Amino acid sequence: ARLRDPTQLDSASVIPALRAELRPYQKTGVGWLRFMTELRLGACLADDMGLGKTIQVLALLLARKAERAATEPSLLVAPASLLANWRAEILRFAPSLTFRILHPSDLSPDDWKAVQQDARPAAAGYDLILTTYGLVARMESLRQRPWDIVALDEAQAIKNPAARQTRAVKELRARQ
Repeated sequence: ARLRDPTQLDSASVIPALRAELRPYQKTGVGWLRFMTELRLGACLADDMGLGKTIQVLALLLARKAERAATEPSLLVAPASLLANWRAEILRFAPSLTFRILHPSDLSPDDWKAVQQDARPAAAGYDLILTTYGLVARMESLRQRPWDIVALDEAQAIKNPAARQTRAVKELRARQ
């Protein structure tokens, strides 16, 4: 019944760590994402630009953290040009999320060398790791570790099933 009628979802849940007031449709979206996570199903937010997909994903991650439901960090894969936007949104709306950006533009040369050798230790202790489609394709260690949630921003980047980065993203192992 909850699959067929989103109004039956628990969208009224308060997420105290979220520093924003969700609009009604965003509350419904977060409730739906939480329900999909409960069912261990993938989900796609295809709202128009500017309607708050980012804040809905952050609310989901904060809810998982508050419920202590995640045993592994989550992974966000985005074009490199959006990593700074994600950082700003996390700091603004979800500052209690611990995160790390795994990208050479955000790491010291020594840290970048270590991450290239094995990205798994670099993710330890964080709620969220942010990286790019290109790095998922190049870094096998990102594909070898389990993740709680894998979120794809600008998911049209994997529309070509024959593309290397599409195949690499599909190798990621996650609860959702």
